Formats: sequence, structure tokens, C-alpha cells
Amino acid sequence: MRLQLTLILFLILYSSRALSLGCPSLSEAQIILNLSLKYPLVVKSVVPFPSFNSCKIFTESGETFFLSRDKKFLIEGMIINIPKAKFLKEDLIFFKKKSLFSLGKGEDIFVFTNPFCEVCRKNKKLLVNLSEKYRVNVIPLGFKGNGFEAAVSSYCLNLNEKNFFSLHRIELCDEGKLKVWSISDKFKKIGITGTPIVVTSDGSIFIGVDGIRELLRKN
Repeated sequence: MRLQLTLILFLILYSSRALSLGCPSLSEAQIILNLSLKYPLVVKSVVPFPSFNSCKIFTESGETFFLSRDKKFLIEGMIINIPKAKFLKEDLIFFKKKSLFSLGKGEDIFVFTNPFCEVCRKNKKLLVNLSEKYRVNVIPLGFKGNGFEAAVSSYCLNLNEKNFFSLHRIELCDEGKLKVWSISDKFKKIGITGTPIVVTSDGSIFIGVDGIRELLRKN
């Protein structure tokens, strides 16, 4: 009797918690399944699933469903975590060879940018912040238009930390084009087509100014 009472209280609290976060009650979830499916299933529990902005519905027979918060869509099956893209060791060796110049000392990281990247210019102090913790290898990268030409010119003019963001003339050379094309191809394969980008020594990728700030907060 005490066990039954404990179980009832647990289910009430569980249902209340789900309701407070926008999930249906057990009875409402049962109605949703009855309306949606051609075969009868008994709802066992309903729990919030915040990372997917939905609710998980478990049945007595072991099925799992995901219900959208607006209660318009029911998904049956598994939600699979998508792994973060990472570069391999051979990619890092390749990047190291393409470094135009470096700042600081310590563990290698790779910063991909170009002199005409406006957000990079406005936040170039972040390069200094990174160089206080890492050896920052600056690698020119642009995907199209002025950004591509600026990245190529960085190689052709052999820019350094003092004049990188002060590029005032475009100079295109075959060697520079080949370098930028070969680097950009690696990023395009994983769907990245903008700068700035930081790649750490374990191959992790941090995109944009927010990504750089996230990396700085990690240590």
C-alpha cells in the first residue's frame, strides 16, 4: 500500500513538472497518441526534452515519441546527437605549413582571416588576447570576392602582424591563389564559408567572434 501511494505521488509530481514546462499531462498525451496512431499504445510517462524544445512520451510497451511544444507534430524514433566537426591531425599539419606568421607562445592554434574581414578588423584585439595563451598561427582565408583577393594578396605581399589589417593594394599571384583555394576547400567540405575561424590543436573548430570568445573563456 505504501509503495503504491509513493508511486502515485511520484507520477503526480512528474506530471506536474512536465506540465510546468509546457508538456501534456498523461491523459492528454494518451489522447494525442490515440488520435495520431492506428494502433493502441498506453502512455507511461511524459518528460521535457529542452534541447529539442519538445516533450518525450514513453509508452508501456517501450516506444518513444517526441512531441513538439505546440502539440502539432509527433515524431517516432530516435534523436541522434550530431557530432561536432573536427579536423584530423594531417589537416593540422597542412594548416601549419600554410601559416603566414605567428604570435605568442604555447600550444598551436590556427586563426583563419583576411585583411578585408570587417568583423575581424573590428575585433583584432582578440588576436592579442589569444596570443597571451596560445601560439597563434595566422592563415589568410577568403572564399569569394574581396575577401578571397585580400587573402591571396596577404601571401603574395608576405604581410605580417604589423601590416596585415592595413592592406591597401591587391596583388594576385598563382602561389597565393593555390594556397587559399586549397585551404578553403577543406572548410567548404564541412559547410564553412566565412571568417574568422579558429582551429585548436585537437582539431576543434570555433566560428566567428563569439566562437573566439568561447575559446578564450575555456582557459
